[in-house]
Amino acid sequence: MSALKSLIARVNAILLLVIISLVIGLITLGVRGEKVHFQSENHLNYAAELLAHGLYNDAVLALQQAVENEPVLEKCLKIRKSISEIYMNYLGDYEKALAELIYIKSHSPAMAVDAENGIKICMNRLGRVYDVQRRMLLEEGKNPIVSEVSSLTVIKLGNESACTIEQLEQQLAQRGLPLKSPPKEALSRVIQQVAGEMLFKRAAKRAGVAKRQSFVDRIRQMEENLILQIYLEEEVLKDIKVDEQALKLYLEKHAEEFDSPMRIVFSTFSFKDETSARDWLKNPTGASQPEVLSDHSNVTVDKLPTFLKSIKWNSEVPKDPLGPIEISGKWFVYQINEVIPERKVPPDLAKKQAQLRLLEEKQGSKISDAISELAKKEELKILDDVVASHFYPGEKEAASGTKKLPDAIGTNE
Repeated sequence: MSALKSLIARVNAILLLVIISLVIGLITLGVRGEKVHFQSENHLNYAAELLAHGLYNDAVLALQQAVENEPVLEKCLKIRKSISEIYMNYLGDYEKALAELIYIKSHSPAMAVDAENGIKICMNRLGRVYDVQRRMLLEEGKNPIVSEVSSLTVIKLGNESACTIEQLEQQLAQRGLPLKSPPKEALSRVIQQVAGEMLFKRAAKRAGVAKRQSFVDRIRQMEENLILQIYLEEEVLKDIKVDEQALKLYLEKHAEEFDSPMRIVFSTFSFKDETSARDWLKNPTGASQPEVLSDHSNVTVDKLPTFLKSIKWNSEVPKDPLGPIEISGKWFVYQINEVIPERKVPPDLAKKQAQLRLLEEKQGSKISDAISELAKKEELKILDDVVASHFYPGEKEAASGTKKLPDAIGTNE
C-alpha cells in the first residue's frame, strides 16, 4: 500500500514538472513572438520611409527582413506582394518579381488570381511571349497544343487561327474593296494592317492593360456617357416626333437652302476716267480711290450687269478684278468676291435633312425644359459670387474699392 502511494506521488511530481515546463515554454514563445512581431513592424516602418525617399533597393531589403521576422503567413505573403510590385514598377527586375509572385501563388489560393496576372506581365517583359499566351489559352479553357489552323486561315499565331478568309473579306468590304480580284497592293496592305492590329491587341492583353487603373477609369467614363445617352433617349426624348405639317412649313420657309440657283457675290467700283481706273488696279492703296457703287452684292446670274453675264461661271471664275469697262461715259471695275454654286437637293434628301433639323430643334428645347424641371426639383443653385471671387478676383476688389472710395477720402457721395 505504501509502495502504491509512493508511485502515485512520483507520477504527480513528474506531471507537475511537465506542466511547469510547458508553461515556461509558452511564456518564452510568446515573448519571442512578440519580439519577432515587433521587429517585423520596425522593418515595415523603415521600408515605408525608404520608399517615401525613393530608395527602392534599400526598401526591398527592409521588407525582406520583415518577411523573415513575420510569423503570420498571410501578412508575410502581402509583404512579398509589395516586394514584387517594387521590383516590377520601380526597379524593373522582372525575374525577382516573378520569383516572389510564384511563391505567393503556390502558398495562397486566395491571392493566386492576382499573382497570375503579375506572373504573365513579368513573363511578357522577359520575352517569354509564348509562355504567356499558353497560360492565357489555358485560362480560357483551350488546349495550347491543339492546332486551330485550318484551310481557311489567313493569319496564324503559333497554333492559333488569328484571321480567317471570312474575317479578311469583312475588312475588305469595310474599306470598299472588291472581294474578287482586289488590287494586290491593297490586299497586302489590308493583311498587314490586320496583322499589326492583332499583334498590338495581344501584346496589350499580355501587358495586363485591362487591369490598369487608367483603363478602368476610361471604361467608367464611357459607362457614364452611355448611361446619360440612354436616359436621354428613353426618358427625355422618347416622345419627340416631327409632324408633316411642321415639315412642310419648314421646307417652304427654307426653300432656298435646298433648291437655289447659282449666286454671284461682287463689288462695283466707279472711276471718273480710264487712267484713274488703271492706276487703282496697279495700286489699290494709291491716291485714285474709286466710288463704291456696290459692296458684296449677292445676286443670281440673270441679275448681273450685262458685262458679267457673258462669263461661264461654272468653269471660268475670275480671280483678278475685271475692267476697266466704259459704260455710258463712266469707267467701272468689278471685283468677284465669291461664287455660290447652284444647290439642288433631291426632294427625298431635302425632306430628311429638314426632318433632322426640326428634330434637333425640338430635342434642344425638350432638353432645356427637362434641365429646368430637374433644377427646381433638386433646388439647384449656381453660386455666382463664389465663381466670380475665384475666377475674377480683380473685378470684385475693384468694385468693392470703388464703393468705399468716397468714405475713404472724406467726400460726400
